[in-house]
Amino acid sequence: MILKYIMLFGSVTMTVAAQTLLKIGGRSVQFDNGLMAILIGYLTSPIIVLGFALYALAAFVWIYCLSQFDLSYVTFVSSIQYVLLILASILIFHEQISMMKWAGCIIIMIGVIIWMKG
Repeated sequence: MILKYIMLFGSVTMTVAAQTLLKIGGRSVQFDNGLMAILIGYLTSPIIVLGFALYALAAFVWIYCLSQFDLSYVTFVSSIQYVLLILASILIFHEQISMMKWAGCIIIMIGVIIWMKG
């Protein structure tokens, strides 16, 4: 039983990690030489390839979770991505998060908690 929940939160975490890797990899690609050069840059970047692979793995785990939980449940649990992405933005990319964005994130999380209790 607990393995299902680990897989659900693992899928969410892998999705956040994949987005983080894609952002890191995207920074290394040059955008000066046209569309084909950008595409080749994406396809040959190990970080971007790893990000896509992690997305794919997360998708397969997500499909398993969809078969084990109600769709409405997994969809709301996936909202935790917002918090994890803000943390990654701060810790990895040193982005500044405004108070309004924090407030929005808190409101979303309160909504998720209320929904899950209901």
